[in-house]
Amino acid sequence: MSYLKNQEYNNSINDKIKTIYVRDFNSIINHVEWIINNRVSKIDTKKFPSKLIKINFRKCRFLKPYHIAPLACLIHEYQSKSYKIKLEEIPPLIKEYLESFHFDQFCNSPVNKYFPKPTDPKTLPLWLIEESAISVYPKYAQTYYEDNHFDGKSLFALSLSLAELMNNVFDHSESKIPGYTFTQYNTSTKQIITCVCDFGVGIPHKVNDFLKRTNKPILDGVSALIKSFELKFSTLSKPHNRGFGWDNIFSNVKEFKGKMLIISNNAMFWLLKNGEIKTQVLDKHFHGTSVIIWLDAVNPPLMEEELSDELMIL
Repeated sequence: MSYLKNQEYNNSINDKIKTIYVRDFNSIINHVEWIINNRVSKIDTKKFPSKLIKINFRKCRFLKPYHIAPLACLIHEYQSKSYKIKLEEIPPLIKEYLESFHFDQFCNSPVNKYFPKPTDPKTLPLWLIEESAISVYPKYAQTYYEDNHFDGKSLFALSLSLAELMNNVFDHSESKIPGYTFTQYNTSTKQIITCVCDFGVGIPHKVNDFLKRTNKPILDGVSALIKSFELKFSTLSKPHNRGFGWDNIFSNVKEFKGKMLIISNNAMFWLLKNGEIKTQVLDKHFHGTSVIIWLDAVNPPLMEEELSDELMIL
């Protein structure tokens, strides 16, 4: 086959393959809209009949920790529909970052629950949220950062928050694919950043479905999201749900002078470092929930102090 004909053949094949371009996300909303627009339900199978998806990083100069878990959900969703994933044109710095936590191995086989330890001790492995992971990963995250960066200090708040968030995904999301969590320590800002994401029905949807079933008025998206935070409010997805999860998370974030962002359906909720709350209605509907927590780790409590607090509770 001549070079020209070979080139025409390759172009013809490539025309049938969907390419998703990862770009710089200058805002959280910008990133969420990118996820929404690239979900598997958006693909035109007549235009792109190939069962290969190319994820191209040519337009991307940086990635944040909270971009990784949603990207993992996106990839897993395509793979659940028998698509193969190919990463291409990755800039050197992005490539080094992705390789540090073995993202290429995840793209080949997301059902593999455990990947090698990251080469960068600031980063934890990408973790699939399943029932057994809820009891393993939060404690692993706590001891991993205590051992590598916070000798003699306690990160129990991180462990508890992760356990509550992962429980929320497993108990309430009704997602057809597992959710993912990803955690990284930023040594320059002294923040531990963790993101938990799922492609389930979303918190406002879940709350309104419960209100409807109990003959109560349904709420707008933001109000439904805030309703889910009420102490002792629960949609009772599982018998053990008692409505204390979000209260525990909020307490931990405030203890570490952190901040938290929640995006679910058309609602966005910010808890700022000063305790201020901001909300926003999104133009597009995100089928799922993404929670990002920034914990200020400048001065975590000593392990002895944390133990004393736990004994007081008991």
